[in-house]
Amino acid sequence: MYGQLLEAGVRIFEYEAGMTHVKALLVDELWAVIGTTNIDNRSFEHNDEVNVAFRDRQVTARVAADLESDLRHSREITLDAWRGRPLWEKLIGTVAWILERQQ
Repeated sequence: MYGQLLEAGVRIFEYEAGMTHVKALLVDELWAVIGTTNIDNRSFEHNDEVNVAFRDRQVTARVAADLESDLRHSREITLDAWRGRPLWEKLIGTVAWILERQQ
């Protein structure tokens, strides 16, 4: 869905310093949501996953600081780069999308 998200104006960054498995949402410097849930059908329908919502400026500030740190070690994916990726990568994405729908 990178293409659709990028076309809608969403900025996408890929963390390059190693592995991260963070799911965090920040809203208006007031709300922070942290948890295990992926935004996909499997997480919502099959997995026992949980998120915690905080309405606390200190927690939100800490999550924002951690995100800024992670962004310094990330590469932004632009729409032009996404459209210009190699053919083999486009094919793998199509196959993965089809298989994901089979679950």
